[in-house]
Amino acid sequence: MREVLGLVENVVLLLCGLVAGWVAVTFLPGSVLPVIAVTVVLAAGGRLLFNGTFWTAGVGFVIAAIAGAGFYIADAVTSLGG
Repeated sequence: MREVLGLVENVVLLLCGLVAGWVAVTFLPGSVLPVIAVTVVLAAGGRLLFNGTFWTAGVGFVIAAIAGAGFYIADAVTSLGG
């Protein structure tokens, strides 16, 4: 039972990290604020990941930051095309 509780806690922390990171990156206006948010979320995720306290939330932050950066870059590239 203790293992199941640990697994549920890890999944919840991973989802919280994904949601918090994605919200921080996605809903900021302008062209500079999303880049700053990606950097901050990536740094916070790396800190949580390598600190070892909430490593699953850190993984969620890192995944959300990388995905947000990818979408932001793709949006910037397609907006340059026309």
